[in-house]
Amino acid sequence: MSPISSFLDIQPEALQRIARNRPAFWIALLLTAATLGALGVGIAWFGWPMGLSGAALAISKAGVVLTPGLLWMGIFALLEREEKGLHHINFLLWLVTAALYVAMVQPLLTRAFALDAWLFMSWWTDILADFLIIAPLELLLIYLVLRIGVYPTEALSRLVDGPVFGVAAGLGVAAIVNWLRIGASDPLTPWDALVAGGWAMGYGAMGGWLGYALARARLSHPVHRHLAAVFSLMVLFHTCFYALIRAVNAFTFLAPVLALMLASISFALLAWRMHNERLACQRLAARLEQEQKRIQSRSLLADVMRMAGAYDTDVSQTPLAPLSTSVAPSPPEDELASLKRSWEALIAEQEGTS
Repeated sequence: MSPISSFLDIQPEALQRIARNRPAFWIALLLTAATLGALGVGIAWFGWPMGLSGAALAISKAGVVLTPGLLWMGIFALLEREEKGLHHINFLLWLVTAALYVAMVQPLLTRAFALDAWLFMSWWTDILADFLIIAPLELLLIYLVLRIGVYPTEALSRLVDGPVFGVAAGLGVAAIVNWLRIGASDPLTPWDALVAGGWAMGYGAMGGWLGYALARARLSHPVHRHLAAVFSLMVLFHTCFYALIRAVNAFTFLAPVLALMLASISFALLAWRMHNERLACQRLAARLEQEQKRIQSRSLLADVMRMAGAYDTDVSQTPLAPLSTSVAPSPPEDELASLKRSWEALIAEQEGTS
C-alpha cells in the first residue's frame, strides 16, 4: 500500500469520536467528592452513634464501605442515562475487582508475605511494605481487570472511557480495603467513616490514571513505556497517600480532609491531561481533513494530466493514412438530370443512324 493511500485511510471522524468527552463522568466525580465531604463534616459535627451492635453495626459498616462506589455509579447513571451498557460494565468491574481482591490479593498479603506479623514494627517498614508489596499488588489487580475485561472490547471506544472504567475498578478495591480496615473495629468511630470516603476517592483516582494509560495505549499511542511510567507514578502516589494519612492519624478530622484533597488534585490533573489529549486529537483530525482534501485534489489533477498525456502519445504514435492521388468521385447527380441526359444521347444516336 502506498503512503498516500494509507494516509487517506485515516478517518478524521474516528479521531473526533475518540476525543469525544463524557461531561457526566467528571460531574459525577465532583458531586461524589462533595457528598462524601459533606457527610464527613456532618458526622464530625453531629457525632456518630456509639451504641451500635450486632446487625445495626454490621449494616452501618456495610453502608460506610459501599456508599462511595454506589454513590458515584448512581450519580453517573442518572446524568448519562443513554449509556446503559456502560453502567452495567462499571458495576461488573466494581464487583469483579472486589471479588478478585478477596480471592487473590488478600491471601497473598496475609499468607505469602505475612504482613500482619511485621507490618507495624516501625513507621518505615510500614511505608516500605506499602511501596514494595501492597501498592504494586493492588494496582496490578486494577490493571489486569481493565486489561482483560475492557481493553480488547469495543466498550473502550473513547479516551475518557479508560478513566471511567478505571474509577469503577479502583472503587472496587477501595470497598474491600475499607472493609478490612473497619470490619474488626468495634465500635465504628467517626474517623473510620471519614477515612473510608478519602480512601475510596484515592483508589478511584489511581484507577482512573491506569485506565487513562490503557486507553491511550489502545487508541492513541501504543507505547508501553508510557503505561509503565503511569503505573510507577501510581505506586508512588499510593505510598505517599498512605504515608500522609498515617502521619496525620492523630488528627481525626485532618486525615480524611487531606485524603479528599489529594484525590481531588489527582482528578484535576487527570482532567487537565484528558483535555489536552482531546484538543490534540481534534487538531490532528482537522489537519488530516485538510491534508486529505489537498492530496485528493492533487491526485485527481495528476490522473487527468496522465490521461491527457496518454491520449497525446496514442495520437502521435498512430500512423497517418497516405494521401490518395486519384480524383475524388463527383457527388452523385440529380436523378432527373441524369435521365434527361440519357434521353438526349439516345435521340442523338437515332438521328445519326437515320
